[in-house]
Amino acid sequence: NLGVTIVAVPTVRDADGLALSSRNRRLSPTERERALALPRALATRDVDAARAALAGLDVDYVEVADFDPPVLAAAVRVGATRLIDNVVLEEEA
Repeated sequence: NLGVTIVAVPTVRDADGLALSSRNRRLSPTERERALALPRALATRDVDAARAALAGLDVDYVEVADFDPPVLAAAVRVGATRLIDNVVLEEEA
């Protein structure tokens, strides 16, 4: 036990939906357009649909993490830049 508490907070996103990251400044305008496939894929909230939506990118992983609630997470490379993102798969009320 390390005595660490993890506090989850919402992902902060740019107006176009890309998760804010210092890595984003490495993207050319064309690469940034391609990178928008990542948040769009995760918005499907379905692992198979997300994989299909990312088919044109260099995908490291698209997986559902077994948390409570579960999380759909992905990592892709766009050019030389590795981008990660996730969405919480909450049950609708």
